[in-house]
Amino acid sequence: MSSNRCCRSRFQQGIALVIVLWLLVLLSMIALHLSATSRTVTRISSNFVDGTQARYAADAGVQWAIWNLSLPEAQRWLADGSFQQMQLDRVTVSVSLQDENGKFNINAMTLAQLLALFAAAGIDEATASSLSDKILDWRDADDLKRLNGAEDEDYLAAGFGYEVADGLFKSVEELRKIMGMEEWIYQLISPALSTKARNQGVNPLVALRLVLLAMPGATEALVDQYIEQRRSDHEAGLTAKAPLLPTARFVPVNTPGVYYTVEITSTLEEGAGFRQKVQLVRSGAGDKASYNILSVIDIVEPPLPDCSTQECPEEG
Repeated sequence: MSSNRCCRSRFQQGIALVIVLWLLVLLSMIALHLSATSRTVTRISSNFVDGTQARYAADAGVQWAIWNLSLPEAQRWLADGSFQQMQLDRVTVSVSLQDENGKFNINAMTLAQLLALFAAAGIDEATASSLSDKILDWRDADDLKRLNGAEDEDYLAAGFGYEVADGLFKSVEELRKIMGMEEWIYQLISPALSTKARNQGVNPLVALRLVLLAMPGATEALVDQYIEQRRSDHEAGLTAKAPLLPTARFVPVNTPGVYYTVEITSTLEEGAGFRQKVQLVRSGAGDKASYNILSVIDIVEPPLPDCSTQECPEEG
């Protein structure tokens, strides 16, 4: 009898020990979960704070660019897309200011200009010819298809679900709808294009390098030399001249800008960052000029092209 009670007691103690061990395991798991949750919440809060700081720093960059445009002409930045930089506490803000008159107007470009732009961007001749014809077919009002172009029936047959615009491009981003316009090609040529630029001629003082390279008679050496010269002339307060390209169509270097694009990159010391593109428009002139924001776009980095399955331009 005594032996049975002893065995029963040991059995109950064993069960109690197992229960305690399971409780300890459960409490440990709860503690680990709470710790992980706490770290996650802390990390999310930190990322939110960093992102907010980077965004507000980018806003400061926009205001910096607008303030610069209000200065006398000789004190302004050269609005050719070159970057200016400032430090706000632990945030580095880089700002570029680009006069849209330094770009091609996609709604006024000829076939020759389109081909020259694609060539300057390193696009092969066959692709350049195909895309140029398709851009012109998208833009013109008729339904006559160019040799390498595409009209409504071609887009529908290819399953795009939309037809050509038969009108002017409303934005440069609309180029993405062109049949055969791969994203990596768009990323190469789009910085040189605008729907707000002058219909005829480019201002060489603020023209992008790719735009100048697409001009008749341009060479990399000539273009790079001119860009360096115009920047040094601007810093010295000298009047810049047009590059020595006699057959290129330029507007006078003192042509005032109306539309501007501001690109801002704000980067924290820890590595977090934010990029934004803002378009400005000038109202009035001289001392009465003011600059208003037309659009704001948060920039998301595009994926790199897969050069194993498609042709990509060589670096350099």
